[in-house]
Amino acid sequence: MAPEREPSFDYIVIGGGTAGLVVANRLSENPDISVAIIEAGEDASQDPRVTVPALFGRLFNSELSWGFATVPQEGLNDRLIGHPQGKLVGGSSAINLQAIIPFSASDIDAWEKLGNSGWNWNNLAPYIERTFSFARPDEQTTDHLGLSWAKDLAGNGPITSSFTDTLENPVGKAWVETFETLGHPITDSPFSGKSIGPYNAASTVDPITKMRSSAIVAYYQPVVHRKNLQVYINSKVEKIIIEDGRAIGVQVTSNGESTIVSANKEVILSAGVFNSPKILELSGIGDPEVLQSHGIEVKVENSGVGSNLQDHLLAGICFEVNEGVLTRDNLIRRDEATIKSALEQYQMNKSGPFAAPGISSFAFLPTVDFQTDKNALHKILEDLLAYQPSGPLEATRIDVLHQLLANGDEGTAQYFLLQHQTTSAGRDTTAGIGASPIEGNYITLFTSLSHPLSSGSSHIASADPLSPPVIDHKYLSNDIDLELHARHTRYLETIASTPPFSSLLKPNGRRFHPASFLKGDLGRAKEYVRLGSSSNFHSVGTCAMAPREKDGVVDERLRVYGVEGLRVVDASVIPLIVQSNLMTVVYAVAGRAGELIVEDGN
Repeated sequence: MAPEREPSFDYIVIGGGTAGLVVANRLSENPDISVAIIEAGEDASQDPRVTVPALFGRLFNSELSWGFATVPQEGLNDRLIGHPQGKLVGGSSAINLQAIIPFSASDIDAWEKLGNSGWNWNNLAPYIERTFSFARPDEQTTDHLGLSWAKDLAGNGPITSSFTDTLENPVGKAWVETFETLGHPITDSPFSGKSIGPYNAASTVDPITKMRSSAIVAYYQPVVHRKNLQVYINSKVEKIIIEDGRAIGVQVTSNGESTIVSANKEVILSAGVFNSPKILELSGIGDPEVLQSHGIEVKVENSGVGSNLQDHLLAGICFEVNEGVLTRDNLIRRDEATIKSALEQYQMNKSGPFAAPGISSFAFLPTVDFQTDKNALHKILEDLLAYQPSGPLEATRIDVLHQLLANGDEGTAQYFLLQHQTTSAGRDTTAGIGASPIEGNYITLFTSLSHPLSSGSSHIASADPLSPPVIDHKYLSNDIDLELHARHTRYLETIASTPPFSSLLKPNGRRFHPASFLKGDLGRAKEYVRLGSSSNFHSVGTCAMAPREKDGVVDERLRVYGVEGLRVVDASVIPLIVQSNLMTVVYAVAGRAGELIVEDGN
């Protein structure tokens, strides 16, 4: 039976997540333009797991997440690595850890050097201010958390944010002072485009309501009643309909019925780093070898679809804290008394552990070892020059990393902490990296490799739209990644043993896994990162914005090569991974994309 046809719209946005809602909001400002959003998940805007900042961990393996996972990763001892992504209106902005981490100028400028005219720091940075509003901290909080850099923070965007750490918590203050003791003070505002050193970040938590501020409340709820905006929830896109080289609509399944929704102007694919390439491939756009193996007619040949998958690889060590240092371990263990007390605080006066995500202390550092070990640095630089890249995108990643290491004045890894135990050592992470907590109270220090060379792919498993994609990051397949990641991970012990942070931790205290006692040994660190690394949930690149001859899938205006009326707007278009978390850059990319689409439609 042929699918029924729904009314047509000028624009169809596939995916009501972070990017999709920004674009739909912008396009529907014009009452003469009709817009449809097609979202596979539900509207969970009233779900406490979404609205309460500290409950994000309850979402990762819930019905509100896609629950993606890799194939066994050879570089990580054949473990399966989970990768939650939001399956609801608001997407991952509704389930993430809420940290606002701005991108660096050099990372964005590298996109333009790749051949994407107009994609540079000067053009993209203003969208941070257009997205976020910052509640400036008072004088005491500024002094306690080292927030003097935040005095000039601007921004009038719809995402409200605040500094959620408290004066009673010694951890944020100790974090900043410890890096200063180690000779790594913050060099400039993290929003300046070039900054290394420690800082306590703002979170997407409304300063008044103490509720999560996501794309739902900022870009969806204010406009959902527009007469020219139609939202389809719990609706899965099977494929994009392409006729005579043009995208004319999408085939959608909802409540067991198949429908074709027509597009008069454009289809905008915002389904995310894994689902966007999947939908392209199901629609006949991709590598012929992949498509033909599943019996799909090839409409546009492009081997870049689903390739170039990059992610920040994460490693953490849990350190047992001294008596009296408060952690969130009892919440993680779901201790009834602790949860009851925290809930009462939150309900009565919007305070306590539920009012904050529990992650605010960050730092970016160059590879500290190389500041003294010049021989090791020269060896890495020589290896980079000798490396034979598989294609233009990998070659550019090598050039970017070579410059970062040679200059030594920007971050090659992110450091941060969580005030509870979180580890993936020795096991798959499909159930999360905080599963099976042990007794005791801990702080977990993390490091995340900012510019990995290892890259993988995400492709369809079959022609069935309901089948999850085959995801293979090929983590640590490049030996240079292993070398750098191990060196940064080893430095976690230095941070933990340096005052004043060391005063928070038990001398010779317990750790989650015996292999995490690295004792400064690089070989042990390499073994540990294979055993204990996981995803930082920052995957990008599977529909890369780049010239077609450089394996690009979309051009500088995010139009899919070979098809009229089709664009991609989400993390999949990011050609080169940035050092920051993804939320800030995805909002910025979507904001600029909305303007480009409006320009082209006029």
